[in-house]
Amino acid sequence: MIAETAREKITESGLKFTHQRMVVYNALQVSADHPTAEMVFAKVKEANPSISLGTVYKTLENFVKAGLLQKFTDDSGVMRFDPMLETHSHLYCTATQQIKDYKNPELELLLKKYLQANQIEDFEVEEVSLVIKGKTK
Repeated sequence: MIAETAREKITESGLKFTHQRMVVYNALQVSADHPTAEMVFAKVKEANPSISLGTVYKTLENFVKAGLLQKFTDDSGVMRFDPMLETHSHLYCTATQQIKDYKNPELELLLKKYLQANQIEDFEVEEVSLVIKGKTK
C-alpha cells in the first residue's frame, strides 16, 4: 500500500500520521493471517530497526480505538488483529492455528434473519462473528 493511502486512512480516523503508524498499517493491510502484535513487529522491524515492540502494541491499540482494526482473542488466548472491518466470518485450522477470512453473503444474511426472528431476551446483538473450525486439506 502506498504511503498516501495509508496517510489518508490514518488521518481520516482522527489519528496523527507518523512513519511508525504508516508501516504498521501497511503491514496489516498486506497480511491475511490475522497477526499478533509480535508478528506485526517482526514484519516491520527489519526495514524499520528503530521501531519497538511497545510502539507496535500502542499503535495497534490506537488503530482499534480509531476503528481501523478489529481485535479478537483466538482459541489459544492470543490477541489477533484483523484489518477487515466488513462483516465476515473466520476459518480456523485446528492443526496449524491459522485464521483466514471467510466472506459468504448468503450465510451472513441467513444469520441476520435468524437473529432478527429469534431475538435473545435482554440482549441486543451488535455483530455476529462466526468461527468455523476444521483442518486445512
